[in-house]
Amino acid sequence: MVRGTREAGTYRFMNLPYDRGQMGMMGMGMGSGPNTPAAPEQLASLVYAGQAESFWALPEALGVVEPLPTPSVTRSFRLGESMMSFTINGRTFDARRVDTVVKLDTVEDWEFENPTDMDHPMHIHTNPFQVVAADGQAIPAWKDVVVVRSRSKVRVRIRFEDFVGPTLYHCHILDHEDLGMMGRLDVRE
Repeated sequence: MVRGTREAGTYRFMNLPYDRGQMGMMGMGMGSGPNTPAAPEQLASLVYAGQAESFWALPEALGVVEPLPTPSVTRSFRLGESMMSFTINGRTFDARRVDTVVKLDTVEDWEFENPTDMDHPMHIHTNPFQVVAADGQAIPAWKDVVVVRSRSKVRVRIRFEDFVGPTLYHCHILDHEDLGMMGRLDVRE
């Protein structure tokens, strides 16, 4: 949503560079790949005639997110990189292998540790989570992706309540996922 509170005129929507870090083993700047602009790129222009009446009032505050209960299990996931591969707990993805088994109707804490030189936005399919600690700070919100910054740890809390069967967790950067930074999760009754 873009709030129309500025002066009338033409405005640009920009794609700004984001430094994902360097891939240490290869010495390549993975942060400057084909999908990352080296300089700001204009995506679109918007001609804005001035502020109009609002159809509805925006909320003054966001809703309260009730914290999930204390977890029954805590798991650790160490993100890694090597020559032309990305790993979780030292392993690249294998679709025939179940990496993590969880029980339906349980709450778990997952801690992602990132000792690499690159950021990794981690995504867990079908199961929203709450960020319990990101470099020591709690974030009271529901998420399905959390950025695990280079040389940091992030802890998330997940309630497995709506889905039974196989699903995935992975880095949301396509080349990291394709080169192995993905695991198979199986939720069982």
